[in-house]
Formats: sequence, structure tokens, C-alpha cells
Amino acid sequence: MSTAVIILTLNEIKGIKAILPKIDKSWAEEIVVIDGGSTDGTIEEAKKMGFRVIMQQHKGANAGGHGAAILEGVNATTSDNIIIFGPDGNHEPEEIPRLIKKMEDGIDQVLISRFGIGSVNLDAVGIKGKLIDYFGNKMFTFLVNVFFGGYWTDSLNESRIISRKAFNELNYDAMGMSSTQQMSIRGLKRKQKICEIIGNEGKRIGGKRKMRPLSTGSELSLAIIKEFIFWNR
Repeated sequence: MSTAVIILTLNEIKGIKAILPKIDKSWAEEIVVIDGGSTDGTIEEAKKMGFRVIMQQHKGANAGGHGAAILEGVNATTSDNIIIFGPDGNHEPEEIPRLIKKMEDGIDQVLISRFGIGSVNLDAVGIKGKLIDYFGNKMFTFLVNVFFGGYWTDSLNESRIISRKAFNELNYDAMGMSSTQQMSIRGLKRKQKICEIIGNEGKRIGGKRKMRPLSTGSELSLAIIKEFIFWNR
């Protein structure tokens, strides 16, 4: 089976300098950077390293953001399996071969859990930040499991692999920050073979954190309600 790695960037020059050299290009048949309009040299640096860069066409409040970047990456590749990866330091490059290996078991979707037994989470700053991250993730994961019959320990993490066939079954249309939650929810609703493997969330390297607790929380809550009411979407 072939694999495409979709790397999502937006002003992550420090991150890609530190993380992308650790990605072995032999791990996957396709590696593509989807950039949301960086102005800090991210695009030029990624190209200099020999990575294929695609400029995201649909972005912003009305057109989409994070989810739209994922969709453009999927449409720009042809491999059997798709990995979503962020180069900001949160994801570990070693996750890539682990995810690919797990797909050999005939799984449709594998997610890296940041909150499993033994996981280490270094991204949130301070006690307040850690509490918001931990309880926020636990709350939304609990709601996803209760409403949709799941057993996720981390339904929000973008670091995951999904087969192209399984992705096409999702009728994916979440263009914003609820994008990966939708993948988790609709994977459950479609009775896909899903599993988690334990991972960590490293400390951010440069750049700015894209997630805003209040707005993202509202988006995730509304998305859960809509997915439950419109079950067959």
C-alpha cells in the first residue's frame, strides 16, 4: 500500500527547519506541504529542502482553514493511505512509520492519542493552559464516545492515518477546526475499523498556536450537535 503524508503549514519556519529534516522521504510515496499563506519564509525553506509545496486555495473564515487544507492535500495526492502531519513540534516524525505499519492490520483509521496511558503533553503553557487542554479534550472526546458509540481517548488530534477509501466514505465537509473531530465521528458512524496508538504532544517550536479555546470549543460543540441530529450526513 502506498502512503501520502500531508504536512500543514502556516508561518512555521522554525518548526520546519527543526522537524522536516527528521522525516525520511523513503517512508512514504508522496510527501506534500499544504501552505495556508505563510509570509515568514516557510514556503521557500520547504522547497529548498526538496518538498513539494502547494498553496492552499481556500482559506479564511468563509472558505475554510484547517479542514480545507486537509481536503486540498487529499485531492492533490493519489496514494492508498493518507497521513496528516503538523511540523510545529507537536507531532513526532517517528509517528509516521508507526502509523504506516499499523495499517498493515487492515485498519481504516489510526489516530495518535496524546492522552493515553504513558502519553506526555508538553504543548500547553502553565497550569491554566494544561487544564484547558486536558479537560477540553477529555470533554469533547467523552461527548463523541457517548453520542456516537466510540472508545476514543483523543478524538481531536490531527495526527492520524486514514485509507483513501475510508476518507471518501466520510463525505468530509468540515473546513475549519472541527475537521479532525468530524473524521473521528463519521468514522464511528460508518462503522470503520479504527484504533489508537499511544503518542506524545511535543512543545511547540516557534510560530503561534492556531487553536483559540473559546471559538474552537463553540465550533466543536456545534459540530457534535449537527452530526447527531443529521446522523446520515
